[in-house]
Amino acid sequence: MKFWPTDADPGHLEQTLTRLSPRWTTWTLLTLQRHDHLRISELGHALPWISGTALSQQMPRLQDHGLVDRTGRGQYQLTDAARRLGPVYEALSSWERTRFPADQPTAEAERIETALARLRPRDTTTVLHFLAQHPRASFTELQQRIGHPGSAYARLQRMQTDALLARTGRGRYELTETGAALGPVYEALNTWSPGRTAAPAPVHIAAPVVQETVSARATAALRRTTTAVQGLFSHAPASESAVPAAWTAASRPLHTR
Repeated sequence: MKFWPTDADPGHLEQTLTRLSPRWTTWTLLTLQRHDHLRISELGHALPWISGTALSQQMPRLQDHGLVDRTGRGQYQLTDAARRLGPVYEALSSWERTRFPADQPTAEAERIETALARLRPRDTTTVLHFLAQHPRASFTELQQRIGHPGSAYARLQRMQTDALLARTGRGRYELTETGAALGPVYEALNTWSPGRTAAPAPVHIAAPVVQETVSARATAALRRTTTAVQGLFSHAPASESAVPAAWTAASRPLHTR
């Protein structure tokens, strides 16, 4: 399997990941895709585990990154670039599901965000690109590719923790099978990147079909709203007795990075 797109620049792909990887970005974009147009208060009802402050800070960033537009009526909608994210999300979800089987059921949006979190740290893509070209590299060689050499050891340790690379007995580093399996992800990112001069025809972003449930706390939050995005979850909210406010106030997906 080809690991790296022949026309891809690792620095440009890192910028692309910077747009997509901040926490709650995937949840927000998939929610907007389902509802088409939403005010920020309506987004808050659909995603009750995200605080109003976090949403207020996030929406201008998504605008700056070319992922959402704000209409004259104060509603938010996806840009054409965001509507073409389907293949990217599918590749990320497939990689995370295959390489990191969950111990408990996980929502599709959460799986995508977890995969993005593994690739988000600065210089991760640059290091993986170098290892794809040089199967066994020394610490010094990788240190030279990292923007802040003083933090090279900690960054390589993080990549080892995320199973993207491994340290051999002779003190050299190589891609793991999990790291090498990122080929389809980088292909999709390179094809989607808004900076490309020849972007593919827009494809309607489809929220991946979810076969699992979210965490108990997120489920509790879901039961408190009538506008939640059902396509992100494996089941419709059930009718139950009121959930204690102390629990639901902190409701959010279980896994954070």
